[in-house]
Amino acid sequence: MAKYASEGDQDRRTAVRIQTQRSGKILCGAFAWDCVIRDLSSGGARIQMLSGAAPPGKAQLVDLVAGLAHDVTVAWQRDREVGMRIVRTYDLRGLTPSVAGAAKRIWLASRSDASTG
Repeated sequence: MAKYASEGDQDRRTAVRIQTQRSGKILCGAFAWDCVIRDLSSGGARIQMLSGAAPPGKAQLVDLVAGLAHDVTVAWQRDREVGMRIVRTYDLRGLTPSVAGAAKRIWLASRSDASTG
């Protein structure tokens, strides 16, 4: 049974989730919000927003530790916790399509901040 399922609910996950504490960003247009990726699988993620902002229905989740960007849709939200379905993933460590250009710039900036700090 899922950690957050009520007693009558079944865990409908098809992939095993791995608990993490990774830094992330939610991107939508010109906006970026900080988040923590709490758990992650090939099909989804559970994040915690660090601000009171609610992410839009479609966005991009940037995993600053792994160097990946995920096109995501919001599946559920409870307070600052948000469940997201992963639609597509981009590896930011190599050539990146233009749709993930902002994600790559943010990821590269986070790496240079970590090396100078």
